Amino acid sequence: MALSGPGDKDQPKLGKYVGTDANGNNYYEDKAHIVNRDRWVEYKKWNYDTSSVVPEWHQWLHRITDDVPTEKTLPKPFFAGAPLENLTGSRGAFKTYSTTTPKISAWTGSAKPRQG
Repeated sequence: MALSGPGDKDQPKLGKYVGTDANGNNYYEDKAHIVNRDRWVEYKKWNYDTSSVVPEWHQWLHRITDDVPTEKTLPKPFFAGAPLENLTGSRGAFKTYSTTTPKISAWTGSAKPRQG
């Protein structure tokens, strides 16, 4: 028995253990359950982020493929790096910056002393 994903939070759900990904998430399947709700993931971290599901298991969860991911079934291209979690809200988040000079410069006022 495993607890299901965020849609059925804390609802016990019977299912067959299918595998574990590189992040430690466990994947389950119950073919007797409702269609499109029969595959789920149990996240390793309690404060899970859905971006922690690696692409190979994402394909399996969303029924793009029925093959359980292995090195044999899904070879990675040589240029593919390791997937990263969503870094939004953390120190590692991307911050935009400009490398061009501004077209409009800010006004800097100067006051002359009064005479008289």
